[in-house]
Amino acid sequence: MKPSRKELLPNDPVIARMEELLAQVDALPPPQITWTHWPPADRSAAREAGAQWTVGMAPWLVDDGAYGVLQAGRAIEFALRWEALSLEAIDDARPHALALGDGIYQVEATVVRVDGDICVLDFGVLAYAYDAPAWLREGDSVRGDVALEIDPDLYRSACYEDRDLPALIYPWRLDRIVLEHAARVAAPEEVRSRSGNPDLATNDSASRTMREVAVANHAKDRRPGEMMRYHLHCTLQSRIPRPPDATDHPRAVPDA
Repeated sequence: MKPSRKELLPNDPVIARMEELLAQVDALPPPQITWTHWPPADRSAAREAGAQWTVGMAPWLVDDGAYGVLQAGRAIEFALRWEALSLEAIDDARPHALALGDGIYQVEATVVRVDGDICVLDFGVLAYAYDAPAWLREGDSVRGDVALEIDPDLYRSACYEDRDLPALIYPWRLDRIVLEHAARVAAPEEVRSRSGNPDLATNDSASRTMREVAVANHAKDRRPGEMMRYHLHCTLQSRIPRPPDATDHPRAVPDA
């Protein structure tokens, strides 16, 4: 069995290389744009998430080809990443998720794994975050709003082995792909301050347009001066996750 990151010696070349890459990331200039999730004020239409889930996907992942050609109707396997929009501790959780729309869920969850800023939640399915709130501890019960997105190739390419995370990759059927466009506006002041970029831009919630596409194709779908995001409407095929393996890197992109 391959040793975990914690079991490796501090001078192990793999760890040294990872620390070097992390240092390079830290040295990057602040981001120019960020996607903001807008939880709905009206939650009367919230529904229990069963087999049907909606997850977000950044356009660069399409260009990267990490998940092959994304076409409605195909089978696909991926882990879920969550981003906290609001989260609070509670005494006891009944793990479940209510779909609020556009990949935003109101969840009750149990914290099953914490390693630094990596955190795995169980809210009926397992999902991870790599920028989780620092106060989370294994065994905690939490409630709040989270945005779900497809793993941006971090879990399956590094975190699973290096952080001893549990199996998180689920089988799905990709039913529909909805493309969202929005005007680019200045991000809220607190977000610009936190990012270190006073000129940080984000998506405008008041100018959203949505349309269904058969194939995700960033080169054809993008519009000058606007931001975009894909919403993948998927059917969960099994609640038994698997760890990453050699089949997870097809590296194929749609024809431009």
